[in-house]
Amino acid sequence: MDEVIAKARALLQSSQETKALELLGPHVAKKSDDPRLLEVFGECLLEANDVEAAYNVLQKAVSSDPDGSLGVDKFLYLGQIIGGSDGIEHINVALAKLQEQLEKVVDNSGTDDTVLVELAKLYPSTEDLAGHLIKKLNQGIFAEIEIWMTDLCMEPEAEEQCDKLISHSLSLDETNPEAHSHLASIRISQQKNDEAREALQRSWELFQAKKQALEESHDKGDGVDASLEYVELVQPLLGLSRFAIELEMYDVAPSIAASVAEINDNALDAFYYEALAHLLRAKKIYGDSNPESVPAESDYREIDLREVISSENEDVQSGLHDARSALTQGYRVLNSADAEAMDPDVAGQVSELLSALGGPIMADLMPERKSHEDDEDEDWEDEIVSDNE
Repeated sequence: MDEVIAKARALLQSSQETKALELLGPHVAKKSDDPRLLEVFGECLLEANDVEAAYNVLQKAVSSDPDGSLGVDKFLYLGQIIGGSDGIEHINVALAKLQEQLEKVVDNSGTDDTVLVELAKLYPSTEDLAGHLIKKLNQGIFAEIEIWMTDLCMEPEAEEQCDKLISHSLSLDETNPEAHSHLASIRISQQKNDEAREALQRSWELFQAKKQALEESHDKGDGVDASLEYVELVQPLLGLSRFAIELEMYDVAPSIAASVAEINDNALDAFYYEALAHLLRAKKIYGDSNPESVPAESDYREIDLREVISSENEDVQSGLHDARSALTQGYRVLNSADAEAMDPDVAGQVSELLSALGGPIMADLMPERKSHEDDEDEDWEDEIVSDNE
């Protein structure tokens, strides 16, 4: 059974959840009470977007292993599906077990824990094993923060809980860029914008260092794990770019969004956020010079775009050109094979803004002349699939 579960997880890592489900199906039918089997089966169902079936499977897995002795992922996933106070309770089971396991690793006393014994085969050094557990702990902590900031945001203890959770995360790993990004989000919600900007800047510095390190690992041929971790930077970086726009950090936001496009040049949201930052910067410059253009009881963000476009200010026009350039790349993505998988709201915004700015810059859509070295480079995501086939 261990071999089947390991193979299923390998298929999941290479985004082959359908094959993983086909592999696991017969085994689940025969051993429907095995929590380890149910855990990975539920994870596969989640990846296949069958949330209802995943919920039922994970509920059964949790009932079969109520304290997480055979694994905690089922509690993490189920907690995020359920949300609210019940979701928090499930995630707390995982956090308690992970904290206990981390202490055992630090004390070198985990020989009585079957999960730790198995993990030690994958992470032979104490440092690597502790790092894995800390990563899992942060996964749960970040999930709880999201619940407190959404489902439970009106609860009187929400702010205190978020502060407590993010402090614990940073105590585990002060160099985790996602922790600083969540800290920025918390400070935004608390209207402590200066602290939020400081946290965001620190997060961006750490993300840049992590991205560079992963690129260097890839160049050295360190394998699929680095490629997977590289692609996984996309969503947190998109979130960071959105926070930067909210904090009016219009010099930083485009750089963050552009880094996403370096990882995945078909990420429509990246081009939208980059364009939005440039556009708002242009509006701010115009509004500062023309305060009468700012609508009453509003701010520069609500200035009529047509008025901004008519400006002769070079800085304004530079911002509008940069926005149009980013939207042109969005136009390219909209007309690609990936168009069906895009958020229709974002697609609509890209089309509307691009039309207002005069349409795509056709010269930017011309294919670049590639060198021999460029032809040899492979797309990271293609590597992930090919390395596992």
